[in-house]
Amino acid sequence: MQLADNPITKVIFEKLKFKDFNNLSNLIYDQERIAEFQFKFHDFKIDITRQTLDKEIKNDLINLAKKAKIKSKIKKMVSGFKINQSENRSVDHFDLRKKERFETQEWKNLINFTNVILNKRSFKTIVNVGIGGSDLGPLMVNQALESFYKGPKIFYVSNIDPINLIEVFEKCDPEATLFIIASKSFGTLETLENAKIIKNWLAESNVSLNDAMVAVTSSKEKAKKWGFKKSNIFHVSENIGGRYSLWSSVGMSILFGLGEDNYKKFLHGAQTMDEHFVNEEIESNIPIIFALLRIWNRNFLNRNNHCIVPYSNSLSKLPAWAQQLEMESNGKSVDIRGDALTQPASPLIWGEVGTNAQHSFFQYLHQGIDQQSLDILIPRKSLGCSLPDGWRESHKTLVYNALAQAEALAIGEDNQQEPHRNFPGGRVSTLISWNKTDPFEVGRLLALYEHITIASGFLWDINSFDQWGVELGKKTAKALEKPFSYNNLSHAAKRFFSLRDAKD
Repeated sequence: MQLADNPITKVIFEKLKFKDFNNLSNLIYDQERIAEFQFKFHDFKIDITRQTLDKEIKNDLINLAKKAKIKSKIKKMVSGFKINQSENRSVDHFDLRKKERFETQEWKNLINFTNVILNKRSFKTIVNVGIGGSDLGPLMVNQALESFYKGPKIFYVSNIDPINLIEVFEKCDPEATLFIIASKSFGTLETLENAKIIKNWLAESNVSLNDAMVAVTSSKEKAKKWGFKKSNIFHVSENIGGRYSLWSSVGMSILFGLGEDNYKKFLHGAQTMDEHFVNEEIESNIPIIFALLRIWNRNFLNRNNHCIVPYSNSLSKLPAWAQQLEMESNGKSVDIRGDALTQPASPLIWGEVGTNAQHSFFQYLHQGIDQQSLDILIPRKSLGCSLPDGWRESHKTLVYNALAQAEALAIGEDNQQEPHRNFPGGRVSTLISWNKTDPFEVGRLLALYEHITIASGFLWDINSFDQWGVELGKKTAKALEKPFSYNNLSHAAKRFFSLRDAKD
C-alpha cells in the first residue's frame, strides 16, 4: 500500500485544511511539548519540539505507520525474508552487528589477518580503494573515531581521477603499504582501474600483488581471475547492499584503525539501536518517529530537501554518507510491485559540518523562500576530559551555537521596518544529542540513520535495497570501453569524444 493509498493520509490532508503550522514560534513555547516531543534512548536525546506538528497530527502519523504495518515489515526483514524483491535477496547487514558473528569463520579470518598485519608485518600505511558504500562508510567512521586510532595511517582512494592516487602514492612506501581493494561485484570500473595502477606501481618496486593487496568482494572467482590468492580474498554477502556494507569485511580499514576491542564497541552501539528499532513500540520508536517526520515534511508540507548539520568536526563526512544512504535507497519512482508512485519518496539530502555551515548556507536556511527540514547533531561533552580549560570553553561555545541556530530558525525575528533584517522563523529542525563521540555512540548513530531510511521506505512502499539507477551508469560506462560503442551515443557525446581524442 502506497502512502497515497493509506486511509490516514487522507485524514491528515483533510485536517491540514483547517490547521496553521506557520506560527512555529508560538508552538514551541507550549511547555507540554517537552513531554510529547522529546525522546530519550540511554544518553541519546531527540528533540522534535521545533517541528511543525501538534499532538493530534503526531498521533495521526503514528496511526499511519500502524496502517502501513511497519512493525510487521521490520520483523519480516530481520527474520530473513527476501524483501529485496527485485534482486530476490534478504537484507542481512543486521546480523553483522550481533554477538553471534564473533563465532563465525568469516570473523575469525578477518581478526587473524588484521592481527598478522598489525603485529607481524611492518605496514606503516593502509589504503582503502573503493567507491560509494565501499568508501564513504569506512572513511566516515575512521574520520569520526580518529582519536581512537591504534594502527597504521589510513588513506582512502575512490575517485578515478589519477590525481587522487598520485597524492596517496607520495605518502606511501610500496614495501610498507597494504591496499584493500573493496568491490562487492569486483566489476566496479573506478575501483578496478585504480587497482591496475596500484598493481603496476607495486611491480615497479618488485612488490607482488599478494604481498601488498587484498580483495573484499562477493565475487571470489572474479578476484581470483584478477590475480588474488584465496587467503587474500575476504567475503561480502550478496545480501548486503554497498551503502549498508561498512559493518562487513568492507569495514576492514575501520578494524585496522580502531583495533578489535573498540571495533566491537562500535558494532555493539549499532546493535542496541537494532534492538530498539525491532522491539520498541511505534509511539516511542525513535527511527520510526524520524521516518514519520520525513513523510510529514516531504509529503504533507512539500519540503523536498533535508539538511544534516553535525556540530562535530569528526562527523564532517556524515552528511555525505547519509546522502548516499537515503538517496540511493529511497530515490525511487515505483513501488515494490513496479507501479508508479503517486507521491514522491526521498527528499534531497545535503549538509555540512557546523559551525562552517553557519557561514555558508545558513543565510539560505534563515531567509530563503524555499523551506527544508534540518537535523542538528551535537555531542553534549567534549571527548577529551583532560583538555585545557580554554578548549573546554570552545566546546561550550560549539554547543551554544547549535542550540542558538535551532532556536533562531524556529522563532525568527520580526523587523518589518527593515525587511532585509526580517527573519520569518518557522524553519523546522530536530536536535540530536549524546554525551560524547566514541565508538559505541557512532555505531548507534549510524544504525539510527539506516533505520530511518528503511522505515521511510516501508512507509512509501518502495524497495530501499536495490539501486538500478546506479547500475545503469556502470553499464553505460562499461559499454563505452568496447569498439564501436559510440554508435548509440548522442551527437553531443560523439563530438565530445572527437575533441578528447584529437591530437594537440
